[in-house]
Amino acid sequence: MELSFSPRALLASHAWTSVFFTTYSLSLSFLEAIPLAAVNRSYRDFTVVTDVAGYRSSLADVGAVGIGRDYNLVPVQCATGVFHPKIGLFAAQDGEVRATVGSGNLSFGGWGYNNEVLEVLRPGRDSACFSGLVDLIEAIQREARPGGFLDCLRAPDLHNYMSLARRSSLVPGSGTGRLLHTMAGTLTSQIAGLVDELGGAEELTVVSPFFSAHHGIVALAEAVGCDNLRVAVPPRAPSAFDFAAATSSGLHVRPVSCDEFNDSRPLHSKLFDIGCRHGRLIVSGSANATVQALGRANVEAVVARIHDRAPMFGWISANARGCQTTGEEAPQEEERASLAVDYDGGVIRGRVMGGGVTAGTWIVSIAWGARMEAGPDVVIDEDGYFAFKPPSSFDPMRVGSSVQLILLREAAELRGWLILRGFIDAMNRRGPIARSLGRMIAGVETLNDLTAIMEYVSREPRTFLDAAKRTGGGRPDREHTAGLKVVRPFAAGDAFELSHDGARGSGIVSNGDELIDALVRMLATAAPQENDDSGDDEEEDDLSPQGGSDNRKHGSGKEPKSGGQTQRVRPQVMEMAFNRLFEELLRAPAGPARAPGLFLVFDMITKIAPRSSLGEELVPRLLTKWLQTAAGSRPVDVDPTGLDECVAATVSRLVIGDRGKARAMHEFLQAWTAGEVPEEFEVFCEPQAGKLNEEALAPGTPQSQWSQAWSSILATTTPWNEMNDLRKALVTKDGPYNPPVGANFDEAATISRYSARQGREDRIVWMESRYADKPGCPRCGYGFPGIKASKFRRNRIATCDNFRCGRVVIDVSL
Repeated sequence: MELSFSPRALLASHAWTSVFFTTYSLSLSFLEAIPLAAVNRSYRDFTVVTDVAGYRSSLADVGAVGIGRDYNLVPVQCATGVFHPKIGLFAAQDGEVRATVGSGNLSFGGWGYNNEVLEVLRPGRDSACFSGLVDLIEAIQREARPGGFLDCLRAPDLHNYMSLARRSSLVPGSGTGRLLHTMAGTLTSQIAGLVDELGGAEELTVVSPFFSAHHGIVALAEAVGCDNLRVAVPPRAPSAFDFAAATSSGLHVRPVSCDEFNDSRPLHSKLFDIGCRHGRLIVSGSANATVQALGRANVEAVVARIHDRAPMFGWISANARGCQTTGEEAPQEEERASLAVDYDGGVIRGRVMGGGVTAGTWIVSIAWGARMEAGPDVVIDEDGYFAFKPPSSFDPMRVGSSVQLILLREAAELRGWLILRGFIDAMNRRGPIARSLGRMIAGVETLNDLTAIMEYVSREPRTFLDAAKRTGGGRPDREHTAGLKVVRPFAAGDAFELSHDGARGSGIVSNGDELIDALVRMLATAAPQENDDSGDDEEEDDLSPQGGSDNRKHGSGKEPKSGGQTQRVRPQVMEMAFNRLFEELLRAPAGPARAPGLFLVFDMITKIAPRSSLGEELVPRLLTKWLQTAAGSRPVDVDPTGLDECVAATVSRLVIGDRGKARAMHEFLQAWTAGEVPEEFEVFCEPQAGKLNEEALAPGTPQSQWSQAWSSILATTTPWNEMNDLRKALVTKDGPYNPPVGANFDEAATISRYSARQGREDRIVWMESRYADKPGCPRCGYGFPGIKASKFRRNRIATCDNFRCGRVVIDVSL
């Protein structure tokens, strides 16, 4: 047992990846500033199970920004009392595990302001305690469900924590500690069993901030068979034990004190010091000396340790009236109503926790930071459940702070935190990178976030391309180009039917990785000015009182930096990520199958590549490579408009940056459209200033520049035009024609003879199908050597060197 040790020091001692807490009262600003910040760079899953009373009090905590995004919060309502255990479980990737059982809640008071006790459990010495911890977490998992002993909206997934505790319980050790909890029976009976093993109790000293008059002490004293009773009298405590009333009832209790519980802080420690014939039993944890805590009304957790040495505490007589009371109320059931709310699969669904009659129609508001959005009216059913589709103008995934749902009806108001289930699930699977992805989706990412994301793209490019396929490229107007039928979050049927076992309606289809899908949609739809300064932060924004949580802007976007030189992502990181994406894209055959991935890479080039330190140089290079990858992928059997618009904007953007590329871009458009660019393509695909693609590629560029670039592209004469016009002219004998540029004397003479129909007509071979890597004669299959191949690529004309062939090859392919 630790009397001066802070759990904060334990959290800071290791790179914990899994963190689990239970608490009665709760301060979210404390949670984010201290425990969450201590593990911010390492944790994968962070879950807090709290009593509904603590949950409701947290709704006034406007400083909280990460709830439902960075960690999971599960409010439960105990059927017979309150959910009161204060346990912590921490595990690291290297196998290190620690647990705590104490008296302090997740609040500033519980971690320093109050006088608290804390047991730190270590596998080996405390393996038996971990066995009890497994039982407690299993009981919470079993009973935390709609209609269970720990009633809630949705059963939490605590299996990882159960596995960690069970593994720790198997480590050999000889410790004397035991973890006791009321889910297994009354604490009085469990403590009495341990006392009997020690030969019976001879004295009982109680440290507690709350008492059920004197009935709790009576229950414990009778259970252990002891009438030598003492109660600690601290300088300050929520309440004082009524010695006079106890004496009047025939109970003899003496007031005592000791140094450990005699400081200036309000007493919140709970401890029972039981002297036995064959040792001393010290019981500490969450249980007050009340009937509810020592019985089975509340859920409580304590650690009982056997000590062979002399008394640990130097109890001395004290003045029974020496305690100054603070007036804090004892833990009690929450009578006021609040909301437990989830967002999953595009539906907001929730449950009323506590309170009176709430069935009927309520007005919805959604609030985050200083903003509020009106939602549709909702109907709460007789069991307290409701569900609705959020307004199209509100996307919870794109909000950079915690979100509250508010239901109003006349003078009544119900509130609840919105838990983004997709974020939480993704964080559990992917760890810290999920938080970087989440911040990018919300537009509040830092330089380190963006770097981490691009490094992640380099490692798992397929993950992002799969998300692009699932979302049809990220925008509804692109799905036709991809020829995909994308499953919408709001499927037909019983999507809004609520099953009270915590499962959602069967109409909802999960895509398996909602977070990556949301990022793809964000990149496809976000205007560049929404986040063009993101990623420029000089330092990572840890969730600390001085840093992250106070400096984040509520809602989309970030607060502008006050000064200093901006920083950008290293170009090597950017290039590696895009190279891996292009490599993965090329694994799919050219055609509509590439379209979703092409959309994603296009959006990443326009929204992310400019934030490289060499963005002005990198973007044109990547756009050129994007066009090369897109070649041959124009859809044939479906509407190609979405990809056509990306191509048109890209070629125009490259010409705006370099007028000398106009002819090459015209060549690409001819290959893209399989011939001369159709008039309807020219008209409908002409770039328009202010549209999403154009604004992303060249923000602020006026229409005149876009139109000039587009016209200059279409006005050029390409080698294909020359050769195609030559072929048309040579159809007529002795018709006028323009000798092709790059033809040598012999090739020009052969063309002249062909026009006059002199000699053999097969001396010219028209190459109509595009060659692969190395060009050659399509008639005899003889490949062109290096210099001639280069000339052929450049001029589209060359003579076959095969002495049995010798034909002039003219390329009219696209």
